[in-house]
Parts: sequence; C-alpha cells; structure tokens
Amino acid sequence: MRIDRAIRIRRTTSLTALVDVVFLLLLFFMLASTFSRFSVIEVGLGGSGRPAAETSLDTILLSVDAEGSLFVNGSAVEPGTLAEVLRGSGDARSQRILLRPTSRATAQDIVSALELARAAAAGDVILVR
Repeated sequence: MRIDRAIRIRRTTSLTALVDVVFLLLLFFMLASTFSRFSVIEVGLGGSGRPAAETSLDTILLSVDAEGSLFVNGSAVEPGTLAEVLRGSGDARSQRILLRPTSRATAQDIVSALELARAAAAGDVILVR
C-alpha cells in the first residue's frame, strides 16, 4: 500500500489587505482633521501696553463670578444686554474694559465674557487678575 503525502503548496503573503487598511486609516484621519476648527482670541494683558502718562481713558470693570454672572462696575448685567450697557457707557475710543474674573470662575466663563465684551466693540478689553 502506497501512501502519497500531500504536497504542500506555499502561498505568498498578499499585502493587498494591509494596503487597503492603511488607505482607509489615511482617509479617515484626513477627513477627521478638517472637522475641528480652532479660533484665536486676542487677549490684552494689563501692563503690556501704553505708558500710564498717555492713557486718559475711562475704565469699565467687568467681573465674572463662578456661576458665569456678569457685573459691570458692580451692577449685575444679563449676558444679552451686556453689549448695550458697555456701549452706553461711552465711546469705544475713550474707554477700556477691564475683565476681572473671580478666583472660582471657570475658563469657559472667562472666555464667554471676553467674547461678549469684544463683540460689543465698546473699547479695548484687557484681562486682569
């Protein structure tokens, strides 16, 4: 009785599947990277600008507390009416707005107040401690 061994045929490894996976990953990361848009907010820090002798601007104090409440010169203001209050205080060229957050104010509250004050176009906004 003669038993023939099965002849094993060696197959070469195909790289087609690997190339497909790499292409799909590349496509995914290229598409996903366009979804995130980063914006820049200019922040003026106190003491980094003009000399004190040449500034004769009116100063408005805008405070933000831990709950996100806004106060203009100590008076509570709603976020929707902040622009009107800041513009009603004077001309944009003759005043500056000092944004002072409390110690427990979150970064999001500070950025929201900064955006609202900038959108009001009532003067330079300066972030102070």
